[in-house]
Amino acid sequence: MKELIIGLSIVVVALIISFISSDFTLLYKITGAIAIISLIVSALLSGAFLDGDRLGRNLQSESKEDRNQRFSLTNSILLIGLPNLLISVVSYFLMK
Repeated sequence: MKELIIGLSIVVVALIISFISSDFTLLYKITGAIAIISLIVSALLSGAFLDGDRLGRNLQSESKEDRNQRFSLTNSILLIGLPNLLISVVSYFLMK
């Protein structure tokens, strides 16, 4: 739950920045960049870019606690990026 609050606070900061600068395209640029970065980092941590053999070897060599910690971190980063992704898409189509 605190990850979503962090994500929403990033959205609020991006909204304040775009309001102060009078450029509301900054809203979807900032939130879009945060969303893309969080998606890439969470995909890297989850092993989404690895092939099956390498992923299998990595899963066998790590302990269950390490795997749970890695997936927890992956989910946290993904939850931070989710509100940013939603606001970015909505604001992009509203600005068009």
